[in-house]
Amino acid sequence: MTCQKALQQTKPTAHPNTPQNFRIKNVTDISITYTWDKVDGASYYLLYMSNRTAPRAVFSNEITIDGLTFATVYDARVSAFRRGQEGAQSELLTQKTLLPAPTISRFLFGETYINGTAVDLPSVTNCRIYRKGESTALLTGTVTAGVLRIYVLNNANIVADGQYDVRAIDGSPNVPTSVVGMPTTITAEKAKITLNPVVASSGVVSGTTENNGQVRISVDGVNKTVFTASATGAYSGSISGMVAGSVVKAEAKVGSIFPSYVERVAT
Repeated sequence: MTCQKALQQTKPTAHPNTPQNFRIKNVTDISITYTWDKVDGASYYLLYMSNRTAPRAVFSNEITIDGLTFATVYDARVSAFRRGQEGAQSELLTQKTLLPAPTISRFLFGETYINGTAVDLPSVTNCRIYRKGESTALLTGTVTAGVLRIYVLNNANIVADGQYDVRAIDGSPNVPTSVVGMPTTITAEKAKITLNPVVASSGVVSGTTENNGQVRISVDGVNKTVFTASATGAYSGSISGMVAGSVVKAEAKVGSIFPSYVERVAT
């Protein structure tokens, strides 16, 4: 009787508290990281997400959910579990995954546009460029049916060998609710240019540059001619007026400028 009375007087284990400060720690195009304040005595937590029919057991107060779909809204709640009892769920947290990083073509310093492709969605009509790792945009470009373009000609923010992040924008860039996507980092490359040894008596100047690129040749500071390279980047031609000791300069042309060069002394 005594044991039975004691069992009748035993209170059921109290439900654990509701996790507080449920929040997003990080989001990418394919993942969301959730975190929340620890609940005293919790054995583990249950994360409820709109893309799953059953909750996921979590044994810490943080979890990254991978394999999600880009530009998709996910709802989530979390609860604590202790000794067979589940506590109340947290407030609903809604998060949209980001756009994936765009694909950007190789960019040569001096070109008019940065070109590439982004996701072809009705909400994606613009993109932005930033200095690498920064959050203040330098320029805004367009995305039309997935084709990305940013006009950069003669812009002082675009410098040779500079590194930049390009991101597509989910939504109109003129409203605060728009969100930039994942970055693709590019370099404003200087055009390739080489100059083979020059023998003054032969008058031949040759080397390599960008495929089908143009090369300006000068001798002792005087511009002589412009060669057009082949489809493989090789250029060659004869130059008059060279003597042993002349300084021969080859400059690669990109757009309307000559951002890279190489010099040799003729023998």
